[in-house]
Amino acid sequence: MRITLFALLLLTLLPTARAAPELRLNNVFYTVTGDTVKALWANVLARTPVAQNGKKHVAYTRWQVNWRFWWQHNGENCDISKVNTQLDVTYTLPKLESETTTPHDVTERWNRYYAALFEHEQGHKNLGLQAAQEIEQQISNMGARADCTQLEHDANRIARDVIEHYIDIEKEYDRTTNHGLNTGVVFP
Repeated sequence: MRITLFALLLLTLLPTARAAPELRLNNVFYTVTGDTVKALWANVLARTPVAQNGKKHVAYTRWQVNWRFWWQHNGENCDISKVNTQLDVTYTLPKLESETTTPHDVTERWNRYYAALFEHEQGHKNLGLQAAQEIEQQISNMGARADCTQLEHDANRIARDVIEHYIDIEKEYDRTTNHGLNTGVVFP
């Protein structure tokens, strides 16, 4: 009897069921080439498809959080029963056309640069992941509403507010890292 009561008590204390965000990654590469560091950099700037506010950037990470939730209506109110999020991430990155024909010293510098660049872009992806996790947490813990229409409206508002918050954090991330320059994303 004690075990049954303990198990029931534990079930009532558990948060609403939620899964970890589903992560879907996509890479978009543009090829670059050059026999010298200077020539390679010029080729990167000529070929990059990434531009914001008239300024070219070498890479870009786009993330989008999609959310879905279910509710239960018990006759008096409506409450969230399950929340799922999906994070779609697309990296746009340069890719060295050929490491075998590019001089060894140029390839070594490129590989160091690329590792730092990708680490910076991972920071953007991680912010998207944090946004997805926070959406799940906040919607799961939002509490019951008098009707399901209001619950749905409030849950969607929460998710949109979380995304806006993380967009602001992402802008600050780029500002404080100077788009990665302060953390080693330096080439040539």
